[in-house]
Amino acid sequence: MTEEEFLMRFRLSKECTLSLIARIEHRLSHALTNRGCPVPSHLQVLIGLRYIATGNDQLGISDWCEVSQPFVSRCVAQVAYAIGSLCAEFIKFPDQDNLTRTKHEFMTIAGMPDPRPEVFRNRKGYFSFNVQAVCGPQLQLYNIVARWPGSAHDSNIFENSRLCQELEDGILPGYLLGDSGYPCREYLLTPLTAPHGRGENRYNASHIRTQNSVERAFGLLKRRFACLGKKMRTSMRNTKHIIVAAAVLHNLAIAYNVPEPDNAIHELHNPHDPEAQGNILDELRQQPQAMRNIQGVLKRQQIIREYFA
Repeated sequence: MTEEEFLMRFRLSKECTLSLIARIEHRLSHALTNRGCPVPSHLQVLIGLRYIATGNDQLGISDWCEVSQPFVSRCVAQVAYAIGSLCAEFIKFPDQDNLTRTKHEFMTIAGMPDPRPEVFRNRKGYFSFNVQAVCGPQLQLYNIVARWPGSAHDSNIFENSRLCQELEDGILPGYLLGDSGYPCREYLLTPLTAPHGRGENRYNASHIRTQNSVERAFGLLKRRFACLGKKMRTSMRNTKHIIVAAAVLHNLAIAYNVPEPDNAIHELHNPHDPEAQGNILDELRQQPQAMRNIQGVLKRQQIIREYFA
């Protein structure tokens, strides 16, 4: 295949895929068939990538690779688990050397001082996981939790996460930007329900444009790895592994400057799209009136006075 043909089918470049194979091949078993015919690591990885990238029916993938459908199922499970094992290496907050650059990149979006936007979304009416994620200015993922059911409330997921505890303990510096479903905290700033005056309106506008990064990150993630946008007929355990594996591959693709596929160029919620901003503003109006943490409110007002007034 040419580089373009390969990228269209697997959502990663050849160079990136070879690097991935080298990292996980020692975790892949060659005894996935019952016929005594070992399958090389590179073919297992390609089968797994093909499923994650397209979400196609496993029988179609088995015909394409000339293997059985049960083998494809076992292969997807094993490859997803192996890729997910790289989570700690590829999905993490910036180290101290890169922290200043990350804050600066966020500030250039809309003038929000030193933020890291965070969003937790799952409002559809079907069975699903409610995935929590934190993203960076280049749409890379810094944190992901993919184990809660779709009925779980966003704020409950966050408050029971290790991330929340680390922020409360001061282990992670800075703060996150969250949507209107969360209480305002010193480490989690939310938009104002009814802004008054120039400073508060500028803060809300900056909040919307900056938090839009995570909307775009989710949009790109689901378009690059289309299985996440389809009904997955895999076990609950394997589905969790596939979600995390897709997140790892997303960061790997960004690290290798893999171009976005054609269907991922127009990402979710253009920050300059009036309709997109209208949807976000609708969320702002739903914010609870009572703030659970007065220190968070004071922190938000301090930022408004110092940077937006």
